Amino acid sequence: MSDSKSLGFEELFMTRPESIEQLIGEMNSDVYGSLRLAVELGKWGDGARLNARQIDFCMQAIILYEVKHLPEQERVGFDLSVSCKSKAAPELTQTISIVTNANEQ
Repeated sequence: MSDSKSLGFEELFMTRPESIEQLIGEMNSDVYGSLRLAVELGKWGDGARLNARQIDFCMQAIILYEVKHLPEQERVGFDLSVSCKSKAAPELTQTISIVTNANEQ
C-alpha cells in the first residue's frame, strides 16, 4: 500500500491490506468516521444494510483504531456506567420472586 493515508474509504479497502494491523495502520480519521457512522446507522453510505459479519468487522476495526489513535476516555464503551446512570435519581431495585403451589403439579 503506497500512500493510503490520503486514500478514502473505498480506495483503502480496495487495496486489500495483508492484515488487520496493516489496515488499521493505514486508516485515516475519515475512514474511521465512515465505519462508525455505518455501524451507528446499520447501513453504508450508499444505503446498503450491513450484515452481521460486516458489523463485526467494522466494530473490530473501530476498536483497534481507537486503541492506536485515541485516549482511553474517548474510546467506544469507555465507562458506560457514568453516562447511563442518573446521579439525581436514586437507584431503584425490585425483587421478583416466583412462588409455585405444590398442589398444582
